[in-house]
Amino acid sequence: MPLVARREFLSGAAALLIGFDASSAIAQTARPETVALNVWVRISSDDRVTLLLSQAEIGQGISTTLPVILADELGADWAKVAIENSPVGPDYQNPRIHWMFTGNSESVQSFAPHLRRMGAAAREMLIATAAKRWTAGPADCTTRDGTVVHRPSGRTLTFGELAAEAALVPVPAKPVLRADSEMRIGRSVPRRDIAAKVDGSAIFGIDFKIDGMAYAAVRQSPQFGGSVARFDPASVAGMPGVVGVYSIPNGVGVVAEHFWQAKTALDKLDVAFADGPNAASSAGVERQYRAALDGGPWNVIANKGDAAAMVAAAKNSITREYGSPFQAHAAMEPMNCTAAVTADGCDVWAPTQGPEMARIVASSVLGLPPERVRINWIYSGGGFGRRLLADFVAQAVILAKAAARPVKVIWTREEDMTHDFYRPATLARLKAVLGPDKRPAAIAATLVSATQLQPVTANPLPDHVDPLATEGLEDTRYAIPHFRLDYHKPKIGIPTSVLRTTGFGPNIFALESFIDELAQFASEDPYRYRRAMLAGDDRAKKVLDLAAEKGNWGGPLPARGGRGIVVYEAFDTVMAHVVEVDVDARKAVRVNRIVTVADPGIVYDPGIATSNLEGGAVWGLTSAMKSEMTFDRGAAVETNFDSYDMVHLWETARQVEVYLIAGGGEKTGGLGEVGPVGIPPALGNAIFAATGERLRSMPFSRHGYAFA
Repeated sequence: MPLVARREFLSGAAALLIGFDASSAIAQTARPETVALNVWVRISSDDRVTLLLSQAEIGQGISTTLPVILADELGADWAKVAIENSPVGPDYQNPRIHWMFTGNSESVQSFAPHLRRMGAAAREMLIATAAKRWTAGPADCTTRDGTVVHRPSGRTLTFGELAAEAALVPVPAKPVLRADSEMRIGRSVPRRDIAAKVDGSAIFGIDFKIDGMAYAAVRQSPQFGGSVARFDPASVAGMPGVVGVYSIPNGVGVVAEHFWQAKTALDKLDVAFADGPNAASSAGVERQYRAALDGGPWNVIANKGDAAAMVAAAKNSITREYGSPFQAHAAMEPMNCTAAVTADGCDVWAPTQGPEMARIVASSVLGLPPERVRINWIYSGGGFGRRLLADFVAQAVILAKAAARPVKVIWTREEDMTHDFYRPATLARLKAVLGPDKRPAAIAATLVSATQLQPVTANPLPDHVDPLATEGLEDTRYAIPHFRLDYHKPKIGIPTSVLRTTGFGPNIFALESFIDELAQFASEDPYRYRRAMLAGDDRAKKVLDLAAEKGNWGGPLPARGGRGIVVYEAFDTVMAHVVEVDVDARKAVRVNRIVTVADPGIVYDPGIATSNLEGGAVWGLTSAMKSEMTFDRGAAVETNFDSYDMVHLWETARQVEVYLIAGGGEKTGGLGEVGPVGIPPALGNAIFAATGERLRSMPFSRHGYAFA
């Protein structure tokens, strides 16, 4: 795998681009005051260092963590560092997956090693330049606070003084990384995005403006797969500000000088939709899932030992079923995009998690080569996987071309909620055979889930495979001698895709609820039962033990109080939660405390890591108790936050505590998505401990529970 793609010029700067496949570099100087030492680093003669960011900032703090990693390895002065979003191109693709996107908790896992190598190579070039000037040995030099320092004499040269000459130095083939102790690993850094978000100067997609821009409101067929039967532009002709009415895929868009003018005209537009062949309903999908769970066909995803035969032969196997609902992304900022189409090509400004997908879609819509489509990605008011897709980008491009001027498309909340790509419902059946020690000797699991991955990948998946849908069930840290997972991927009439936690969310809910039931069946403490199942897994035991200690496991509780516990691995991070609740006679649940322990291997920034896990806990409460989309005759039933409710401030946990363990020693894990994963089963287990009622399907509101 190449560490860096082929060299290319960066706009607005003379560029020397580092590539590890080259023995030397070429410098060209259009602007002598600024050079690019590689595709990630620009240095100005005034000692300013600009670091490029290829990952979308969607609240997870990545616009601080990744630049800090690069700056530390380089030895830059953080006070003189500026951050810019990168262009879209192969140099900025995920180095592991070779695709440019933000999601799946990949940012730190995939980019930290890559950016450290890039920073180290640039640092060595600067050191070689300074050492040559001083007639000194490079080994006697280091970088610190934007300068190269000669240790024996104390002499210094700034990066700005060296950058142009450093561009002529051969590129180090194998740069040596700093010791971790020289990095800010494990130390919190104030986030770069917070000040602008607090004072209102941050530009989100919905804020973006360009001269001559018009606005568009869109309406798509209410039925998935439906189409426009007819529309009459004359019905809104002469309305204030209306520029035009145009077709978009499965819908229509009204372009006007201001958004409210566009929406008002769209509300009055004479338009009719034709139903498609899709009349999917929640009840119908449930029947389809049930038939599949009972009859398959199945694809074997994991098979260790002979679990199927052991379960079939056992006289006293334990069988339970667990269900998770369809869920909407429901980002606070609805889908939006601004586009301008000219003879020179197309410019797009979008709050996107998938800039490469956006460029492919825009170039396809316009029939342009990708290099003539420029994607500018800006702050997103929530993503959760929805902004990996580019349907809203296609609409903006189509309407900008039709109106012959820049156009910003803004979806209403109703359009956003009813034209999502939803996390699919799941249905899992788990069967266990207990050994003499009352631990599971065998578990056979069957899972039904529609696709998650297909809409966000460029390549078609086989009919029977979806690796994101089976995450969390296909492997576990528990020592289970015989284990099998069979998977069925139904084709349904509801658009589905990834949502924060991917398959880990519903599958860990099923598995950790089941383990709790096995502990109950064995008449054992749920914490001790799990600990015994972890056998020689010291890393997971350490996480579980700390959660039990900090969560006061076994301590006193009120009469209708309970604690639930879980331990799991997701996104290569080992996690445990203890949730403490009390529940009144009306099934009103008060969440008193959530204790979260995480071991992601390396904790780069504990402050940012903690905020991710705290926010994830709140997300998990909503997912467990409230979130459910339903469908009737091929259309979404819930249309806004009045029917698709979120956890409110007064309903959330009274106390959320996060404890981080560094140095797990396996590999770096992600933290952006893992926080919510185990909250639903921990909450369900706590409710059982308080009430004796076992909850096997989400949301728990189905069973009469609500937050106090």
